[in-house]
Amino acid sequence: MTEKKLKIAVVGLGTNGSMHFKQLQHMDSVEIIAAADPLIESRKETLNLSGIPLLTEDYHDILVNDEVAAIFFFTPSSQHLQNIADAAKAHKDIFCEKPLSKDGSIAECKATLEKVKEAGIKLQIGFNRRFDPQFKQIHERVKNGEIGTPQIVKVVARDPFVIPYDFIKNSGGLIQDFTAHDFDMLRYQAGSDIDEVFIESSILIDPKLAEFDDVDTLTASVKFKNGALGLIDESRKAVYGYDQRVEVFGPKGMLKAENVSKSTVEYYNEQNVALKKPLDYYLNRFEEAYLEEKSLFVKSVLEDLPVICTGEDALKAMCCSNAALESQKIGRPVKIQY
Repeated sequence: MTEKKLKIAVVGLGTNGSMHFKQLQHMDSVEIIAAADPLIESRKETLNLSGIPLLTEDYHDILVNDEVAAIFFFTPSSQHLQNIADAAKAHKDIFCEKPLSKDGSIAECKATLEKVKEAGIKLQIGFNRRFDPQFKQIHERVKNGEIGTPQIVKVVARDPFVIPYDFIKNSGGLIQDFTAHDFDMLRYQAGSDIDEVFIESSILIDPKLAEFDDVDTLTASVKFKNGALGLIDESRKAVYGYDQRVEVFGPKGMLKAENVSKSTVEYYNEQNVALKKPLDYYLNRFEEAYLEEKSLFVKSVLEDLPVICTGEDALKAMCCSNAALESQKIGRPVKIQY
């Protein structure tokens, strides 16, 4: 029996898009029948685009293709809201990288999500960390009551190096680009929405970031609507590797996910203890999560199942980011306006 395949299009073939495209090419449950990128001709030099019937610089050419059932958007953050609105109008199921929007207002985001609802299509946002095997296991075990109702949730998120300035100045900054992931992770693990956030931030690594009105070191303290507390510890540079950890504490115990490295072997002798550093890049650290998020979206479409990370989840992360920016500005806790 031949497995049913979802006919898809991929829009955006930059650094992240290329990684996603290569993973999709090896998935038995999909058939890539279209791809779009403003630099589509030069992409042919680095990607195997042979055999794809429709290659175009303009993704609007894909929207009118009746064979395309779902579109994967890996475009710049500033384009996401328009991408989603256009695909919803064309009645295509949508996978879109996070965030929901970098520039759009909450009202605009809500209006776009209403269009998605009216079109009766599926929309999944790429908060990939939810799909990491370790973080997902913590979520499931917390949900099963192993540690009781969470009281404190902690997230550590430190990059191995300061990313290129050209990306930073168009990304929305540390809060909108990075901390949005962590707000989503806090909600995911706590099982509750965030009610209030307090940000403290500094430039301790790269003074040039001040030119972009950005920071490189940040802590966030949050209070959840159920009364639990959360903490985020974030940095743009950890010299020892990509530092990603999660801890959930409750009345019956604690669940904790440590860093991932190339080896779990530790060496002990009279002088010291040696172990491998964490993986050094997000594409390596979350390779499995990136594959899983797309696989489960395809499964959701083919089997008509709910998606795991919805547009509403992404909207709530945006609301948290907006409040965090305000807290950073005024130096006080700010209530989240959903």
